[in-house]
Amino acid sequence: MSLHRITSRYAKSLIDLARERGSLEQVKGDFEALKKALQNRDLWLMVKSPIIHGDKKMEIFKAIFGQTFEELTMLFLKVLTDKGREKLLPEIADAFFEQYRREMKILPVKLTTATAADEDLIAAIKEKILSSGLDVKRVEVENIVNPDLIGGFQLEFGGKVLDASVSGHLNKLRHNLRK
Repeated sequence: MSLHRITSRYAKSLIDLARERGSLEQVKGDFEALKKALQNRDLWLMVKSPIIHGDKKMEIFKAIFGQTFEELTMLFLKVLTDKGREKLLPEIADAFFEQYRREMKILPVKLTTATAADEDLIAAIKEKILSSGLDVKRVEVENIVNPDLIGGFQLEFGGKVLDASVSGHLNKLRHNLRK
């Protein structure tokens, strides 16, 4: 079975259970904290270590997250460690967030600008997308700064890229002049 299929199934199961129990938002918060915690090199090395037994990993998870995480999240971590799938936690978290956004009709948007975008521009982009007729309830804008754009912006969402950057226009001009 492919990695994508495995992680998607685990994520879907967790979302379905969390929705049934009315704790979807809490589980989402737990996964945000877990994803951030897994950026710690020592924790990540422990999680992916084949030498450390699953029971010991679960004890460590309980010590770190037991007081703050939802019971369902801790049970989910137990299932993963029992099945030896804890190494897939980052991928499962990504699949969880992707399915969560799809279910809640949240559109992730990447806004790349030459300098940091101000709040007015981000609000205008959100409003424009929300009023565009797309089946979206909320827009999450991630602003990436890339000075190579020179000016303007690039907007990525739904598999599409809108390039309104100075460097993009210069590249098009260069391409047209070569023809």
